[in-house]
Amino acid sequence: MNKRLFGIIIMLILLAACSSKDNESVKSEAEPSEQKETEEIQEETGYEPKEIKYYEIHNANRELTDIEKELLRYPGIYSGDQYDENKVNEALEQLPDDLTKEQYLEEMIYLLSEDYHEEMETLVSFDSSVEVNIDRPDETVNSPTLKTAHYAILIDASGSMKAASGNKTRMEAAKAAVMEFAEQVPEDATISMRVYGHKGSGSDADKQLSCSSSENLYNGNFDKQEFQQSLDQVKPAGWTPIALGLETVKEDIPEGADDVVVYVVSDGIETCDGDPVKAAEELVAADIETVVNIIGFDVDDDAGQKLLKEVATAGKGEFTYVNSELDLKKYMRAQYEEIQEKWLEWKEEGKSKAFEIKEEKKELAFSTKESMKEKSNREKERMKTAQNYLKERFKDHGHPVFQMFSMIVDYSDAKWRYAVDTGNQAWRESVDSGNQQWRDYVDEGNKKINETIDKKNQ
Repeated sequence: MNKRLFGIIIMLILLAACSSKDNESVKSEAEPSEQKETEEIQEETGYEPKEIKYYEIHNANRELTDIEKELLRYPGIYSGDQYDENKVNEALEQLPDDLTKEQYLEEMIYLLSEDYHEEMETLVSFDSSVEVNIDRPDETVNSPTLKTAHYAILIDASGSMKAASGNKTRMEAAKAAVMEFAEQVPEDATISMRVYGHKGSGSDADKQLSCSSSENLYNGNFDKQEFQQSLDQVKPAGWTPIALGLETVKEDIPEGADDVVVYVVSDGIETCDGDPVKAAEELVAADIETVVNIIGFDVDDDAGQKLLKEVATAGKGEFTYVNSELDLKKYMRAQYEEIQEKWLEWKEEGKSKAFEIKEEKKELAFSTKESMKEKSNREKERMKTAQNYLKERFKDHGHPVFQMFSMIVDYSDAKWRYAVDTGNQAWRESVDSGNQQWRDYVDEGNKKINETIDKKNQ
């Protein structure tokens, strides 16, 4: 008998007696005494064992154990759907009557062993790791969708901004809200501040001077001290050249900006004969994706509200009318609500993907295990049937075929236990990896959401 096969059979018998936890590879070759005995048997009987072929797993990154190699053996000629008991019996009738029990088992394996190679391809190279890669919102939390963004703030410095709004002037309230917003701008974004109508006064004599005044006071990454110093320079003075502010803000947009959000803070109508609607249309028609949001702060009349709304519409943005410092801050905070929602969506998508992948890997591990269990049980029962046929043939209770029951059981049960142990391990590792990935998304998502809430409520 093939000496390697003899060693495998001996190994499977030993394996059946061991706990699955301590299942280790055993020698694939017979001991010298066993090898000599096998050679003597072959000489006496003239028995020639069948040629054994094995499937190869090319992506295995380790040495396979003997049980794994045996599971990669080519299937028996009457295995699976090819099973025909009559044909099996005919083949058994052709066997010599003086074989050893190991040789009879080998003949049964040749006829009836199942095909496990597809399941082995799955289990040997099973990747239980669950990895979900979803692009995070901007790491600064504040603007997950604007990775190369520029925020341009236009402040109306017309004389009407001196008017009281609660216990502050409109200008003081506007400055406080602008500063709060600027502090939340992403670190990798840029911000500019431009003032318009800040020169001269509201008199007719100063109209030309005031209506032609638009000045950039800050541009670059946010620096709280420098931005505050620039903001302190803004003083309410003259007329309201909104159109001029929108025309000149183009100068503040840096090259390479992918997205631009323009915030115009104003308390009234265009008073310098400009066309702010047209200016807004031209601004958003440029190559750079631009949105113009208008914040009408304590606007004096309906005409002013109507104009500012038209400008926002032309700028593909939104118009929000506020008549108090509290309303203005609420508007600014609404921007953070959107960012908070982005992180929530990111977290939920990550959780969903982690769960989905985990379930797929669990199902693969489970179905592969169950398939191998079913095959090993079927293989065992068919071999037991074959043994019973041989027992009927020989009838002598001293004949080797009467001593084969435990060998048959051990041979198939070793495969069954391998399927259970390896399949369960793949299942557990998939669960652990998937749950960890799920928790990672929950933890990071909650952390970012809480950071955004804290900054929003500052």
